[in-house]
Parts: sequence; C-alpha cells; structure tokens
Amino acid sequence: MAGLSHRERVLLALNHQEADRVPIDLGGWACYFTEGACCNLLKYLGLSEEPVINEWFLVEKTSEEVLTRFDVDFRRVSLRPPDGFQTIVHPDGSWTDEWGIKKRKVGHYSARLGRTVYYAEMVDPPLAEASLNDLETYPWPDPRDPGRFRGLAEQVQHLYESTDYALVASAIGQGIFEQAQWLRGPQQFMMDLLLNKDFASRLIEKVLEFQLAAMERYLDIVGPYVQIVETSDDYGTQTGLLVSPALYREMLQPSHRRLMEKIKEKTKAKVFLHSCGSISGILEDLIDVGVDIINPVQPLAKDMNSEMLKKRFGSRVVFHGGIDVQRVLPYGSVEEVMEEVRYRIRAFGPGGGYILAPAHNIQDDVPPENIVAMFEAAHQYGQYPISTS
Repeated sequence: MAGLSHRERVLLALNHQEADRVPIDLGGWACYFTEGACCNLLKYLGLSEEPVINEWFLVEKTSEEVLTRFDVDFRRVSLRPPDGFQTIVHPDGSWTDEWGIKKRKVGHYSARLGRTVYYAEMVDPPLAEASLNDLETYPWPDPRDPGRFRGLAEQVQHLYESTDYALVASAIGQGIFEQAQWLRGPQQFMMDLLLNKDFASRLIEKVLEFQLAAMERYLDIVGPYVQIVETSDDYGTQTGLLVSPALYREMLQPSHRRLMEKIKEKTKAKVFLHSCGSISGILEDLIDVGVDIINPVQPLAKDMNSEMLKKRFGSRVVFHGGIDVQRVLPYGSVEEVMEEVRYRIRAFGPGGGYILAPAHNIQDDVPPENIVAMFEAAHQYGQYPISTS
C-alpha cells in the first residue's frame, strides 16, 4: 500500500483495516504537551518557536514543525472564543470562565525537575447551593454565539483541499458528566446522582442542551470535511469507575446517547471519546451509544489490559493512545520506550483499528529523547504486516 495519503491511512484504520502503517497522533484531546515538556522538546529539536499556553497550562497548538517531524497523520479544527463573554480575571489571579466556573493556578514543586510545575484547579463551584428552580435562571453560556464559528469554514475547507491530513473536530469543552461536576462540585453532584435525581437530571439536561446546540452549528460547518469528531467525559479512575455501570446507564447514558445521535445525524465522521482510567466496565455501553474511538486507553489502570481489550472490543471500537505516560515515558530509558511502543502496536495493531498516541498529556518530566523515541519506534514497528517476532 505504498503511497497512501495520511487521510487514506487513517480511514483504513477507522474501518478496522490494515494500511501501510499504524496512524500516529499528537496534539489532540489529552495528547497535548505541558509547557515544560514542549519547551524541552523544541530545544532538543533545535526549534525556536514560543508555545502558546491555554488556561490549563497546556500547549494550545502543537508546532507544525513538530507534527511534520514526527509525520503525524492528523490536523485539528476547533471552536473559537465567544464574542459575548471574556474571561473574568480576579485580583488574586484566579479567573472565571463563561460557565461561571472559577479556576486558579496551582504550583507543585518537583524535586526531580528542581522547579515548580503548574496546573489549574476548579474552586467555588457556582451551583453548589443551587435549587432546582435556580437552574432555570442561571446565566448559561450561549452555544450559538457567532464568535465560536468565525473563520471555521475557511480553515476546514483549506485543510481538506490543500493537505492530505485526516481532519478532526476538537471537542466542545468538557463532557456532560464532567461539566456538571464542575458546576455543582464533584462530591455534591455524586450525591445528587443518588439522592437528588431530579436536580441531577435537570443539570445534565442543561449541559446537554448547550452541547447539542453548539454541536449542531459546529458540524453544519465542519461535518462534511472531518473524519473524526472528538468528545470527552471522564468516567474512570486508576482503580475503577467513578460511577457504577448501573448508575451510568440510569443517569448518564440517555444524554450521552442523544449527543452521539446528534453527531451521527450531522456527519459521517467517527465519534471519539476521551475517558480516562479504568472504563472497561462500561465500554460495552459506550460502544452501544455510538462511540467509535476510545481514548486514552490508559494501560496501567485496572482492567485495561491491551490484549484483553483488543480481543473483546477490537472489532467494534478503535483504540487511540495506549502508550504509557505514567512510568515508561517519564522514567524509562529510550530502549524501554521503544519496547513499550512495540508491545502496544503488537497488541492493538493487527487488523487495523489502532491509532498510536500517548495515553494522556505529555508532562514536564518526560525527557525529550523519550518523546522522539516514541515516534521513531512508531514508524519502525508500526509497518504492516505487524511483526510478532
């Protein structure tokens, strides 16, 4: 299959067929760099670009030079900031987004790095004390704000016609479950799901209404051009699910299904779901609602064994990610990184249905030589037919 374009290669993988090699991704949902990791890599590669950092202290957009250097098969389009709201910055440096969620910068000193690294955390959830009636008067963001879509049509059409990359519609913020937790507070919302179901259901519905309206307009513009639509909602932890399968099916799956149906109504693209941690307990349910691609396939989480996942679900869902970011990428040698990549390709790659990527964002403590080794190994070991020797 010599001479395949990036887009052709990805389409084969998405349809569970073997291409010339396993597709490679970087820069998508939960495949970003932290600022430190990106700066270290740029310096290592001899590139002078200054990365743009978003509110999560992650690199907003991966350098085109880096994407080209690693022969990444994907490029992304995403919604813009709305015209009708500007982030509110408070005197203490914290800030409030358009949902009314307040965030602050938090530093963590790394003895290994000898410096402080930063992330954002949510504080003072705005609906912590809200009643059911309060949900009807809350100032919800406008999903149809024209600023979100400005320039999007020109960008996606240019990428589709002028490049051969597979195109991805980036996720519209956080998922229904996560956004509800941030608005209500995680502990309170978890109690609501069990003890205050009317409130939880209405809050889920309000978040879903935004997602559906924004997604409809978004896909009216990009739907004919993209091959993947990203969504995100974290259901797992390192050791298990955040909610039981029964509670997911009762309280969350109906809204999740409606979102998937809306996406599939508007585009032929495959639907990608980012969901961290141990989610094998509801993976059947996620496939049932219409998820086509699962990310990040966190390999050290409980019950996320690569061979088991491929055997049970590999004919029905595409696996995206899988390269360990908890131990091997930050702490392993170059040889161990290459062996990790080789192992995941052998587990997930046969028969297609695998897109290689790190199993979450690349953190400050990942040496740049390990990042390079990951992508070099992807090209070395990802050629079809996959070697098992």
